[in-house]
Amino acid sequence: MLSVKNVAVIVYDQVDALDVTGPFDTFAIASNWGQDFRVYTVALESKNPVRTISGLTIQPDFASWDCPAPDVLVVPGGWGSRKEMYNEKLTGWIYETSQRASFTLSVCTGALLLAKAGLLEELRATTNRRAMDLLKEAAPASTMLVENVRYVDNGRLITSAGVTAGIDAALHLVAKLLGEERALETASRLEHDWRREPSEWLAFHRAKDGDVDGIRSLFVDAAEWIHSTHGLWQWRAEHFNREMVEAFVRDQEVFVATLGNEYVGCFSMHWRDKEIWGEKFHEDAGYVHRLCVSRKRKGEGIGRELIHYAESYIQSRGKRWLRLDCMSDNPSLNAYYVNSGFSFQGLYDAGMWSANLYEREIKEKTPAR
Repeated sequence: MLSVKNVAVIVYDQVDALDVTGPFDTFAIASNWGQDFRVYTVALESKNPVRTISGLTIQPDFASWDCPAPDVLVVPGGWGSRKEMYNEKLTGWIYETSQRASFTLSVCTGALLLAKAGLLEELRATTNRRAMDLLKEAAPASTMLVENVRYVDNGRLITSAGVTAGIDAALHLVAKLLGEERALETASRLEHDWRREPSEWLAFHRAKDGDVDGIRSLFVDAAEWIHSTHGLWQWRAEHFNREMVEAFVRDQEVFVATLGNEYVGCFSMHWRDKEIWGEKFHEDAGYVHRLCVSRKRKGEGIGRELIHYAESYIQSRGKRWLRLDCMSDNPSLNAYYVNSGFSFQGLYDAGMWSANLYEREIKEKTPAR
């Protein structure tokens, strides 16, 4: 049986209550009645009560000088972090403690404390979307800031976005330590919809014959959803018979994303697309077609990961632009691409259907996995 792991959650004046209690309760509930985790709060210099932003009073279990050595150190955020990030005693203690701990997890603007503690060098990091500018100022130039994610896992150090994202990150760490089944059980007991980051659990591969049925299911579901939502048959479900999908996989560069045995997304990659792009066609781009995400996984960020993978693949071929088209009668999806940094390049009108054309320059070195 695994030994009990100590989980220390830092508290300080004007900390955010849910930044503290979210991960605290997650580890406590996952602890199997205290057999796997011992969870406690710790303040820097005394055990005097601290007040959260919302006015909740927390009595620390320990001060830093008598705190049991933690295996997991949780650094929450809150309005007080903007002051405490300049508290060298606190950031120094965080640095020293994190060096001995197996894992360090920040919640929200707790990432500011990690930055000032010198723990984010050459790592990826995130925070509350309203505090990304503060983290950019506090973090070293070598830190890669990641937006629009719930958490970022660097191995021993995990940073999470705002407030409730700390629960998602804590569940992710529970899964790493005790397995996914324990994390899912904990999420259920919390009645929390665990939002996992797809970058941590998706697998990508070039499609093969054995993927035909999974790809066909994705396309049929998408076609039926487009018809039921928009009244259009841009993709007709009956068009995606097995022979068609077999030819699609055989004749084109098709990639699939899976979660275990579940097919959750796919796309095809093309290098010449003059028919749709016309005079705007150029060869310094990869053209993504039939990008499809499982309707069961809507809102989990899988589309973003498919695009990221496509960018990586395009870049590995020495090209600088990702291009794609989107059904013009789907306002929400068009808005998604615009908000994701794609620029509108025109309209392709095929008569029975039309598509908006988008492109985005690939700027970062992101080798394909």
